This record gives sequence, structure tokens and C-alpha cells, in this order.
Amino acid sequence: MLTIPRGTTLELIIPVFNEEGILEAQLVPVLSDLPEGAFVTVVENGSTDRTPELLDGLAARFPCLRAIRLSEPNYGLAMRRGLTGASGAIVITDDLDVLDGDFWQRGLEALETGPVDIVQGSKVLAGRNDRRPLVRKAATLALTVCLRLMLGYRGTDTHGPKVMRLESIRTILPACGMELDIFPTELVVRAQRAGLAVREIPIRLREIRATPFPLRKRVRRALRDLWRLRRALRRGD
Repeated sequence: MLTIPRGTTLELIIPVFNEEGILEAQLVPVLSDLPEGAFVTVVENGSTDRTPELLDGLAARFPCLRAIRLSEPNYGLAMRRGLTGASGAIVITDDLDVLDGDFWQRGLEALETGPVDIVQGSKVLAGRNDRRPLVRKAATLALTVCLRLMLGYRGTDTHGPKVMRLESIRTILPACGMELDIFPTELVVRAQRAGLAVREIPIRLREIRATPFPLRKRVRRALRDLWRLRRALRRGD
């Protein structure tokens, strides 16, 4: 079971889109084992399968689950909506196909033991615990190089799960205007530039379903979005 400091409220934010195949199998174990003071917010964005109905059924079974509906498929918008409406002192963001409880616990411990605002999960630091295909690992390393060269990011990853102090990130959320997949990158890059303490720790990663977009298309879109973010940061947007 996840252990949180006494008197602390924790909110887990999970964007979902067309996840009927894994929604219940992934969420029910988490919802069944949440400690007191923790709750889950799932942001459903534009699903066309049975995800909304399944989510309604889970919300009726588990009072600790809150569901938010968006009309369009937009990962970044879903993440931002969840964060701007968050109320837990500590917020965790994660993807449904990851839900790395071990990382959540280690992230909470990192917040408790040092001056840290954001604990970022890193695929690059995962080593043998990264069980993705070699081509996916290579793409991740290439994007890490781009993050450093194009944005000056001092780290290895900006996607993946995060454990954050809500009070800290509220200072930078209003400046985050990017949507789609680039939003998590903008959040962490702006946090680092604002002087917030970002610490990376490895995650355990395995694929439980195929990625919904071809890798070539995802990499091309990621490079385009990094360039857009670079221009926005240079303009001071």
C-alpha cells in the first residue's frame, strides 16, 4: 500500500483516451488500495469507445474516484485541466498504462527527505527496468539530446510520472500554454527555469499495450513541438 505522511492529502491525476481494454484492470487495484487522504482524478478526453461508461461505473463503486470529461482528444489539455483543478497538497501524474506505484512511493520519500518540488520519473535512468523495444529506447535518448540542445534542460526526461508539490507548481501553471504531448515537457522545463528543484529517479517500464501512434509519427511531432516550445520560451510567452 502507498504510504503518505499523516495529515497530507494526495491526488493522482490520470488522463485517459480510448482505454476500455485496460481501464478496469489498471485502475481497480489502485482504487482498492488507496490510503486515507488519497484520491484519484481521471480526465477522460474525447474517447469514442466505452471508456466513459466504464469510468462512470468505477466512480459509482469507488468514492475516492473523480471523473472529469473533456470533449476533445488532447493529452496536454487533460493534464492541465487536472492540475489546475487539483486540491491535494501533493499531486502525482501518471499514464494509465504505467501506474508505477513503486515510483510514487519513492517520489513521496524524495519530497520528504530533501528540498524538492518535482520528482520526475526517468526512462533513461531505468536501465534494465526499461523493457521497451530497442528502437523505442533509442528514440527516447535522441529526444533527451534534443531537450538539452534546444531547451537547455538539465535532465534526461520530461514525460512519464511525476510527484509534485501543488503549491510549488501553481506558480508556473499559468505560463504553460502548450497542449497535446508537449505540455509535460513545458511544465518541467519552466519549473527548472523558475528555480524549482527537479529531481529525477528511474522508473520501471514495460509495455502492456501497443502505442496508439506510429513511432516515426510521434518522433516527428515531438521535434516539431520542441521547436514550438523553444520559440515560446525565447519570446517570453
